[in-house]
Formats: sequence, C-alpha cells, structure tokens
Amino acid sequence: MRTLAIHTGAIGDFLLACPALSADSADGSLELAGYPERLELAVAGGIARARHDLDRIEFHTIFDRPSERLRTFLARFDRVIVWMRDPNGAIARGLVDCGVTAADVFPGLPDTHWTRHASEYYAHCLGLRDLPPLRLAIAPAGPPLDVVIHPGSGSLAKNWPIERFVDLAGMLCERGRRVTWCAGPAEIERGAVGRLSGEVLRCASLVELAGRIAAARLYIGNDSGITHLAAALGAPTVAIFGPTDPRVWAPRGKNVRVLRGSPWPSAGEVISLTP
Repeated sequence: MRTLAIHTGAIGDFLLACPALSADSADGSLELAGYPERLELAVAGGIARARHDLDRIEFHTIFDRPSERLRTFLARFDRVIVWMRDPNGAIARGLVDCGVTAADVFPGLPDTHWTRHASEYYAHCLGLRDLPPLRLAIAPAGPPLDVVIHPGSGSLAKNWPIERFVDLAGMLCERGRRVTWCAGPAEIERGAVGRLSGEVLRCASLVELAGRIAAARLYIGNDSGITHLAAALGAPTVAIFGPTDPRVWAPRGKNVRVLRGSPWPSAGEVISLTP
C-alpha cells in the first residue's frame, strides 16, 4: 500500500513518530511530506523511500480549494496520514475533496494529559504498540570523534546552562577526552558558539551531521532533536533534562542514559554517567 505521511513538527518530534511509521509501512512504500531536511533523515536511515516539500506540492491549498498539483500528487497514494492540528476538520475535508479514501488526521503532539512516552502516542494513533526504539541505518562518516557535546535545543528553557557545559568540557579534557562541539543555527544566533573553546562541527545538512555523530564514542546534549538523533544512531548518549518530563520525552535506546535535576544536575553528576 502506497502511504504518504505528513509531519511538520520539530526534529525530535518527527523522530519520535518514526518507529510507528517504520512499523506501519514495513513494505518500503512510505513517502513523507513536510520539511525536507529533517525528513531526509528517514530516507537516509532506510525508513522512507522519498520526501517532499509541502510548498512544492502546494499542500496549503488543502484548507480552501485544493490545487490541481496537490490533487495529482495525492492521487499516487492509497493512504495518507497527517500529523497536524486540524480543529475545524479542514484538512480531513480537503483530503476527501482530493479523492483520498483512506486518510487519518491526528494532532502533531500528544496533549498535556499524555503520561506515556511520546513515541507511544504516535504508535497509538496507528493502532500499534510495543515497538522497539528507533534505529537509523546511517553509517559513521569522517574521522572518529571522541565526545560530541550539543549545548542547544529549540527552546532556551530546555537548555542546561552553558556555563555547566563549559565546566563539563573542562572536566572531560582533564580526563584525557577530546571534546567536539555541535552547534546549530539557534546556538549561533544566541551567541553560544563564542563561549566554546575547541573544535566545532560544521555540517551542511542533518544527514551529514548524523554521519559525524554516528562516528562519536560519546554524545552529550539537552532534551533536543539532535539528542534524539544521536540515540537513534546508536551512539552512547547522555541526555540532560530539566523542566521537561523524561518519562514522555526522553530519547530511547540501549546506549542512552538520562539525567534530570531539580532544576538542573551538576557537571559532576553528568560526568558520572559518561563511559
């Protein structure tokens, strides 16, 4: 069955949906639409066969009068899954108008009353349960790395104080470890990069970054999409949590260790979890 899944959430949210998508479309017929760069992780990781930009397929027209381009695109699929807010039912009606006979529209995130792991929310939407953690089949790329630290996330509230990351890096260096920083556009915009001493990863895409993280002996980061990516790559991962609930949002995997403080753990507590 040719399936299209539409997801417009953040990197971490999308990766949390991937175990359900992988299990639901194990025949390899899955295609994705949303933000191409993050969806490319699923293509490179062997979960989906193709990804599409929502603007290119003119998905915005679903809310009023679906365009011929959108109708033609959707006609290729037997089933469409959409994870987007649709309080007025406009998306569902638009899909019917386009001739989609098998369509499911779900909120992009679990509601505030959801107490199980977020990946179970996406599985629940598709009638699935007891799925294994996500594993992306992206091979290590470039020279091996020792410790990769990503000090950012999509929300300042989820960021362990940068001073503690700097302290942690110093403690690791004293132990003979070599630290490489991972800093994205948000960290550059917030001026965090200027406070980091040492090598900083420069990657042209998320897939390239995935290959570099897969080459690391250890990854340390906040509750962020990149931390979920590290876990999905099988890298030994230490995830630092503060205000968000790890029971719902923690990355999963046999090489993942999660530490939560009140409000934050110390650098010593974090380093105690490093192999």
